[in-house]
Amino acid sequence: MGGTDEMSNLVTLCDGCHARHHPNLAGGLARRAIERWAVRTARWLDREGVVTEAAGNFGPALRLFGLQRFRHGQLPIILAALSGKSVLVVSPTGSGKTLCFQLPAVLRRGVALVVSPLKALMAEQVSDLLAKKIPATFINSDLSREEKETRFSLLGLKAIKLLYVAPERFFVRSDAERSQLKRSEPSFLIIDEAHCVDRWGEDFRPEYGRLREVREKLGAPPVLAFTATAGKEMQDRILASLGIPDAKVFVRDVDRPNIAMLRRHCRSEQRAQEIASMLALPQLKGQKAMIFVPTVKVGDELRTALSAMGLDIPFYHSKLGTAWERQELVKRFLGQSHPVVDQIVCTNAFGMGLDVPNVRLVVHWQQSASVEDLLQEFGRAGRDGKPSASVMFHDGTGRGDTGRLKFMAEMTVSNAPGDEHQRAVMLEQRTRNIDQVAGMLRSTSCFRNSIRNYFGDSEGRHKLSLAEQILEWVFGTRAPTTQHTACCDSCDADIIKKRGTIGYVARVMGGEFPHLRRK
Repeated sequence: MGGTDEMSNLVTLCDGCHARHHPNLAGGLARRAIERWAVRTARWLDREGVVTEAAGNFGPALRLFGLQRFRHGQLPIILAALSGKSVLVVSPTGSGKTLCFQLPAVLRRGVALVVSPLKALMAEQVSDLLAKKIPATFINSDLSREEKETRFSLLGLKAIKLLYVAPERFFVRSDAERSQLKRSEPSFLIIDEAHCVDRWGEDFRPEYGRLREVREKLGAPPVLAFTATAGKEMQDRILASLGIPDAKVFVRDVDRPNIAMLRRHCRSEQRAQEIASMLALPQLKGQKAMIFVPTVKVGDELRTALSAMGLDIPFYHSKLGTAWERQELVKRFLGQSHPVVDQIVCTNAFGMGLDVPNVRLVVHWQQSASVEDLLQEFGRAGRDGKPSASVMFHDGTGRGDTGRLKFMAEMTVSNAPGDEHQRAVMLEQRTRNIDQVAGMLRSTSCFRNSIRNYFGDSEGRHKLSLAEQILEWVFGTRAPTTQHTACCDSCDADIIKKRGTIGYVARVMGGEFPHLRRK
């Protein structure tokens, strides 16, 4: 009946004594029985072929990962992967994307190849998997030749479930390494940070652009691609580059109903005063605020201006002191080091991969360079589901802020690899991205709906079948409880006219709009 082999745990105990020694046993056995019957019923009712035999192991697999249930939105992705479909998942950092490829990899026979651009992320995920007794490893240039051979031998023995590699690993000079990867016959080709595939994106890496070729050499396994942000155009380019036009696309959590989104027409010289007024709001006491700036120069000027108003707010950027000093500032913002920092000026590199739940206010000193960047930035707010606000300043002319961004884009593209034609197309794409954001800011229509339409949010459009609903009821969780707040400067124009920008932000963070719901 479970437990260690000792006198108090022998099956010779009567039912009453056994229940007293193992108070949770009956509940656990009942849950497992419900899980078995739910899977059988779901498979019987399944008309779309999405519930495979592997679903019968969802319970043990969740417990292997130390979980009780799937998060909202994870189950349909996992079912699609296990049914052999390729998928593209667009969902913010911290939404549980990792489980959506690790669990299918564990349940499906064979090794899954995980393409990841960052060595640190590889090591972190492998360490977490090994702690759960899941056989995983990585191969990168930091390893000695002997260590690589050892890990490849484990791969040949099929003793590995997940192998993490950088995309460059498929194109190394060593014929032996390439041959062993080719012979691995992977169950999945998993692509993390899939936006790096987009040839015209800011994070493009040439080897990512050749993953279609890699997939064909591996026997065309299903592709599971994940990114935190990609609009509809970028989604199409990713699917085309990977050669999976029929992949199922999941776009999650683009609409954040607890974040009020305010476009604020304001001259550059007036912005510091407005920011200071927002930071001084009593509703922000003990909560976090992030002010995003485009350059170190602008950040230094803003910090100086705020200091003159009596606000000593640190500025995080890539050129700040030593790596230790930068990490220490991050820890202070996370509350892991003292004195704790609640308000910070930063470039958009700050906060990547950090999960800070109580950011109540995000301010953009100027428009973002793309809608993808905008989502990443305002998405740092309100991760605990409580009312929060995002304020984006713009000059309303399409000259000052956008001109600065276009100049920065020209400088970046001029140093990019590729021929003249490729750089011209890249600059055209970045210019179009800037103009798209500028158009949204000048528009008088709902800001929230503009962003949702850009990404093609599938949250409300993916209807679960009856079979999926049964599995969701047993293995999933309900949608997280989120406090709805005000919508945007267009939908709430009357309130802003009456209360002013600062008053509107104060009411949002004070939770005074619980009755409002999204259109």
